[in-house]
This record gives sequence, C-alpha cells and structure tokens, in this order.
Amino acid sequence: MMPTSTAAPRRECVTTTRVSQAAIGMVVVWFAVFLVTPLGVLATQNLERADIQRVLSDASTWRVVWFSLWQSILSVAATFIIAAPVTWLVGRYEFRGRRPLRALTTVGFLLPSVVVGAAFLAVLPRSMHSSIVAVVLAHAYFNVAVVVRVVGSRLETLDIRLVEAARVLGASSPVAMGTIVWPLCRRAVGSAAIVIFLYCFTSFAVVRVLGGPTRNTIESDIALRAFGIGDISGATVLAFLQVALIVAVVSIVQRAAGREPSHLRAAAPSPEALPQRVRGLALLVVTITSALIAMPLLAVFWRSARVGDEFSLEGWRAVLTTSLFNSVMASLRTAILTGVLGVLLAAATAFVVVRMRGLGRVLDSASVIPLAVSPVTLGLGLVVTFDESWYDWRAAWWFVAVAHTMSAVPLLVRVLVPAWRSIPSRLHEAATVLGAGEFRRLIDVDVRYLKRTFVAGLGLAVAVSLGEFGAASILSRRGAETMPVAVARLLERTGDLIRAQAFALASLLIVFCVGALLVVESATAGRRHAGNR
Repeated sequence: MMPTSTAAPRRECVTTTRVSQAAIGMVVVWFAVFLVTPLGVLATQNLERADIQRVLSDASTWRVVWFSLWQSILSVAATFIIAAPVTWLVGRYEFRGRRPLRALTTVGFLLPSVVVGAAFLAVLPRSMHSSIVAVVLAHAYFNVAVVVRVVGSRLETLDIRLVEAARVLGASSPVAMGTIVWPLCRRAVGSAAIVIFLYCFTSFAVVRVLGGPTRNTIESDIALRAFGIGDISGATVLAFLQVALIVAVVSIVQRAAGREPSHLRAAAPSPEALPQRVRGLALLVVTITSALIAMPLLAVFWRSARVGDEFSLEGWRAVLTTSLFNSVMASLRTAILTGVLGVLLAAATAFVVVRMRGLGRVLDSASVIPLAVSPVTLGLGLVVTFDESWYDWRAAWWFVAVAHTMSAVPLLVRVLVPAWRSIPSRLHEAATVLGAGEFRRLIDVDVRYLKRTFVAGLGLAVAVSLGEFGAASILSRRGAETMPVAVARLLERTGDLIRAQAFALASLLIVFCVGALLVVESATAGRRHAGNR
C-alpha cells in the first residue's frame, strides 16, 4: 500500500546525483565569484596595519560609530513604542479587517528606503528636515512591520489562559504581564530588535536623504570614503569594523533575550474575539495606524503634482520625456534580471537543502551570509575586484543585478524551502513507479507544484531590486542609474521642479513595488488555496 504522508524526509538523499551536482555547482560558483572573492580581495589588498591604525585612531571614526549606535538604539525604541498598540491588537484579537490591517503595516517595510525618506520630506515641515527626529521617525515607519510580524505572531500563539490563571491567583495585571507575557515574548522581542537594529545601523538612504550633510552612519561613511575621497583602504577598515560591531550587538541581544521558559508553554488557542470593552480603543488604534502609514505615501503623490505652490504635472512630464526615463527603464530591466537570476539560484539552493542532508544544512546556513554583508560593502568589493582586463564589468548595466541578486536570494530561499518540503511525497513515489528519472520528476512534479511559489519569488526579487539603494548607488552609472539613485540625486538639488521630478519618480517606485508585492500576495494566496483543496 502506498504511503500517503506529506512529509519529505524520505526524498532527502545522501548520494549526490547529477541534478544535485549541477545545483551545488551553480550556487557555489556564483557565491564564490560574486561574494567570497570580492570580500577576499577587500581583505587582502586593502587591510594594512597602518590603515587600520589610521582609521581607528581618528576621532571622526568614533563619532560616526557613536552616531550609528545611538540613533539605531533610539530608532529601535521608537519603533516598539509606535508599533506596540497595533501589534497587541492584531496579535491578541480576531476582528473584521485584521488581515488587511496587518498587511497595511507591512507597506512601509516593503517600500524602497529612499522612498520612505522622500515621503518624510513631503510630510514633515521644513524645520524638521535634516534632523535626527526625521531620521528616527523614518526608521520607525520602515520597521513597524518587523514588530507586528515577529512579536505579533508570537502573541497569536500566547495562551491567554496562563494570564487568567495568574490573575485568579491574585496577580495584578502588571505582575501577570511581567511573569507570564514577557518571558514568553522576550525571545521574539529580541529577534525583532536585532532585525531593526541591523537595518538602522546600516542605514544609508534614509540618513542621506533626511540626516543632512553633517550626519553619517558607518554605511554612508564607507561610501563617502571610497567614492568621495578615494580612500578605499579606510572604507575597507570601516566595513569590517561594522561587521564586527554587528556581530557583537547581535550576540549581546541574543544572550539578553535568553530562551523561552518551557514551563510556561501550553497549547495556544486561536486569537480571541474582540471584547466589547476594547472596541472603541481598537477603532482608535486602527484609525491612527492607518493614517500614519498612508499620510507619507499620499504626500509623495501630492508633492509630485506640485511645483512650488501651484498644481502642475511638469514633474511627471519631465520624468516621461527626459533622461530620467532612462532610470525607469534601467530599474525595470535590472529588476527583471534580478528576478530571473534570483529564482534560479534560490531554486538550486532550495533543491539541495531539501534533497540532501548534511550538505543541505550547511548550504541552508551559508545562504544567510549575504544578509550580514551590507550592500555598500558588497558594491565596494565588486568595484575593486572586477576592474580590469576582460572582466571589467563596472560599466555593464547587468552588473547592478548581480549585487541585487545577493540581497534577494537569502529571502527567496526562506520562501522556497518550506514550500518545497510541503510537496506530497506520494507524487514523487508515483512518478518513480512510472519510470521517471530525477530530472523528469524535478520538472513534472516539483516545478509544476511550485510554479505559484516561483511567481511569488519572482515578485519578491523584483521588489527587492526596485528598492535597493546602497549597492546601486555605487555600481549604477549616470544615464543608466536606477530609480532610487535618481531620486536621491534629485532630492539633493534645489529647485521646485527638481523636487517635483524626484517625487514623481518616488511615486512610480511606490506603484511598481506595490504591484510586485500584489503579485507575491496573489501567488501565495493561490498556492494556499490550491493546497487546501
């Protein structure tokens, strides 16, 4: 009798087949050439003891480090304060509009960081431009989704009966929160804090647009040293210092968060229905959250149709009829190439992770490494490495897509691996009985079953490419620069028409990114529906 289990362990194999060899070879060669080699070249050619001493003994270095640290910590705190009400609401209660509200909180995180910066320029008064308040608010806007998704998901699984039992035993609400809720959620809070800190500590576009010329994070100082004053060695020292600081902070936060206490775990019911007593407060939270998320985006569209104090479409006309249109086309073709390359590489990685045991686990862990390398550092390594002979690719338009693929693949692998493991094993067994070889099973079973997931991955990679700024600001060239780079360049110039053009480009980016994300959501929903039938 044929087994009907949907688990996939039996499909994992310890032998390496030709398909597995091809997948491993593709992934290893790509990352060896475009990740390991650039970082190795940076380390071996630009890390001299004299340069290390010069940079680390410079007081300005530590001013930049200190600013990067304290603005990141302040941004993390502001994010949790702003996100706490909506996180508690969507995490603890079931109500009409809960899922759309949670999706709405994700919008800011999925937008290009330069668009978020432009949005806050549009919505804040001029007196707050180039201020630390603007930087922190933009970072909080960008990262609210992290708290809602990570901490909110943990709250969904929290058994509220534990809190009720503590109250029956005489514990006050603060005591119950401190002894029950916090121990169960602190691991999720720590994880969210780490993610937010990483984004804020390596912030580039937001600080460049809103921080003014006197404020630099380590990330922006790396770009300034490398391409502003030509100090490649100093930039390399800063890049590795940044990695060391990130590892140190992540280790401290993980140790402080500790482990979830096993004695408090219990079977968690679904989120409870919204009680009558908190409906007014819930409505207030929904209204304020929706307004805070929508206002900056609406302000971008409003400013794109204003030149000075008058209504005008000259900004849009300039985007569609001048060289700025080249930026639109450059972003689209780079995003499409990134999507294709990203899906191919992520599919090869996921195939090895799912089908093989030891090597699959190693590759699964290694696939996260690109997330630890900042885009500016990666862009710097690519420029330094591929700068001579037949592999001088710095001016090639597709070279930007190489860097974008590095940022996209780790995310796509996290999407593809669970979906791949969900394929019913009976489909492979039936195909084997019918005489299909491994390659035929891969095409007829895996690819056909995962086609919606591949479409979702393509949309996610396109969205990542459209919004990436750090590496693109280094690799893209004038006349073929991507849209985020063009937006940042225009915002640094003066003139009402120039600003209108910047906001028009930012509006296009919003439309393109939301469109890509709708593709992701549609494909994901379609796969869930197909899986439920």
